[in-house]
Amino acid sequence: MMRVGVAEYFDSSHYIPGHEKCGKVHGHTYRVEVEVEGELKNGMVIDFADLKKALKDAVEELDHRLINEIIENPTCENICLYIYERLKGKLKDVKIVRVRLYEGKDKWVELIL
Repeated sequence: MMRVGVAEYFDSSHYIPGHEKCGKVHGHTYRVEVEVEGELKNGMVIDFADLKKALKDAVEELDHRLINEIIENPTCENICLYIYERLKGKLKDVKIVRVRLYEGKDKWVELIL
């Protein structure tokens, strides 16, 4: 069993309804990482290009958008769950074990599966 991971970036704006500071529209550069695990097949768990494409497709709708138009309460945690749900349908032959979403450079949430 081995783990493989990739990262992708996207830029979006959002606001957190009812939050004192984050209730105003503001933007972030997000970094999202996904790790998968599985058995080696032809020397690979999954081709990096295939994993990268799945992640890019999963975040494409969020890029350069107001995330509130897509996710009602777009906290970093809910955005991470949204990305995971989109990835689940794209990655059939491997197990997703971690999705980590950075909101800027020094804040993150992590979904461990």
